[in-house]
Amino acid sequence: KNHADQRRKGLAFLDELRQFHHSRGSPFKKIPVVGGKELDLHALYTRVTTLGGFGKVSEKNQWGEIVEEFNFPRSCSNAAFALKQYYLRYLEKYEKVHHFGEEDDEVQPGNPKPQLPIGAIPTSYNYQQHSVSDFLRQSYGLSMDFNSPNDYNKLVLSLLSGLPNEVDFAINVCTLLSNESKHVMQLEKDPKIITLLLANAGVFDDTLGSFSAVFGEEWKEKTDRDFVKFWKDIVEDIEVRDLISDRSKSQDIPSEEWIWESLFHPPRKLGINDIEGQRVLQIAVILRNLSFEEGNVKLLAANRTCLRFLLLSAHSHFISLRQLGLDTLGNIAAELLLDPVDFKTTHLMFHTVTKCLMSRDRFLKMRGM
Repeated sequence: KNHADQRRKGLAFLDELRQFHHSRGSPFKKIPVVGGKELDLHALYTRVTTLGGFGKVSEKNQWGEIVEEFNFPRSCSNAAFALKQYYLRYLEKYEKVHHFGEEDDEVQPGNPKPQLPIGAIPTSYNYQQHSVSDFLRQSYGLSMDFNSPNDYNKLVLSLLSGLPNEVDFAINVCTLLSNESKHVMQLEKDPKIITLLLANAGVFDDTLGSFSAVFGEEWKEKTDRDFVKFWKDIVEDIEVRDLISDRSKSQDIPSEEWIWESLFHPPRKLGINDIEGQRVLQIAVILRNLSFEEGNVKLLAANRTCLRFLLLSAHSHFISLRQLGLDTLGNIAAELLLDPVDFKTTHLMFHTVTKCLMSRDRFLKMRGM
């Protein structure tokens, strides 16, 4: 009875093994023969997995011990090597998937394509169609320098996409990562995140190829968000208003129409209905959280666009945003390398410190110190 049960289990195992290899595109019809008998693949699989799997057995070089339990002729000098090769061919992939629970992502050249109804769309995309071998790259003179992916590639692409759901998702993830003590965001892995976050708050890099044309003008119509107007509504200091946008300098001088409008129009309130305000607050919170990490401080201090954002925030009449801006400036102050005093940002830094020290507000005095 015991022998019959073992035989039944062995046949069931072989059926499952054949089905597994057929689905991978590596079917087999014949079972290897050793000493005139078929090799008991079920017994071999059970023995190897009890010893820890293929990797452990190979590491400890135990194939010589296992081979004694099977019908290899004594005259066969390479029996251990042959047994190892049989296991590699028939059982190693099966072990990874069914014993260790790993995913079988390997695409075999002979893998049969799934039969789909006419007009149906595959549920997974075949990325292998884009891969080019190193030999072909060298033959056609293509570049061999590959861009190594980092942990934040998806975040960068989401921020670049301009799709509202993607941008919201990326900023929410950045908020969580900036507040996580164990897995805090490391800006050095992709410094572009700072520039993209600030661009989504309407503060753009001055260099060539900045995002001002896309984020500031094209998306303004599609998203119904005007960050230039937002900053002008909340920053009253004339000197600091020059940081808002180079394209808007001509509008910084208050016109007669603007004076009458500001007289009768109620001041802007930073509430949950202020879309621009909530987005700027989110980004200010992210930068403040990141400024507590030593590895991020130098990058934040060296980023001139970030400095402009913090100065604008520090001079806003929204208390929460002003506090976040001053807190972040205080955290990165030790790493700031200021330009000569005739530079705009340096002048505004001293202007900010002076304004805080001269204020009657204790909080501003403390932050100025």
